[in-house]
Amino acid sequence: MADAPGPGTTKPALEGLLGADGYVRLRRALIARAGRWAAASGDPYVAYAPAGAREEIAALAPAGATLFAQVDGHRGERLAAAFARVCEQHGGPVVMVGTGHPTLAERHAWGARDDLREGVDVTLGPATAGGYYLLGARRYHPALFAIDAAAWGGPDVMTLTLRAVFDAGLSVGWLRSERELDTPGDVAALLADPCTPAEIREALGR
Repeated sequence: MADAPGPGTTKPALEGLLGADGYVRLRRALIARAGRWAAASGDPYVAYAPAGAREEIAALAPAGATLFAQVDGHRGERLAAAFARVCEQHGGPVVMVGTGHPTLAERHAWGARDDLREGVDVTLGPATAGGYYLLGARRYHPALFAIDAAAWGGPDVMTLTLRAVFDAGLSVGWLRSERELDTPGDVAALLADPCTPAEIREALGR
């Protein structure tokens, strides 16, 4: 799931820290990195927004990626529609990530793959802020994204998602918790981590 990296978009705290140009540079690096991770892990699909951003996102996507526009609607509706579309075309299982987790690595792909191969219905990568950075499932199920529209983007996304999938009788796998890149504090923690990818350090101007 990739939103075009224009200024004045989804993370005002980061834009305030990095400036408009620095923020766009970082967003581009994050989209490209997530795309490379997806390509190394399977058949990459990129659901982009807004609808007119195809060329901009295509320039950052890996070779051979299938691109399509996200539907209109709140976050849950867009996630559900994208997941269902890829399941219909690919057959599943499907692993979905955003672009806010700069340290996505092979271990995350292996963990998700192992869970799904062992028969777990849903595997989740929890983010420290209360959401998730990865959701994988063997097939599409409405419960995957069945939380209140107002809750998306808030601190209770993971809790509500778990409640929905457990209520639907689905089994759940659990990856390690990771910190997403949302605030200046996250930037400081990222720069202090020796495992931070070089291209993300460069995008941050460090």
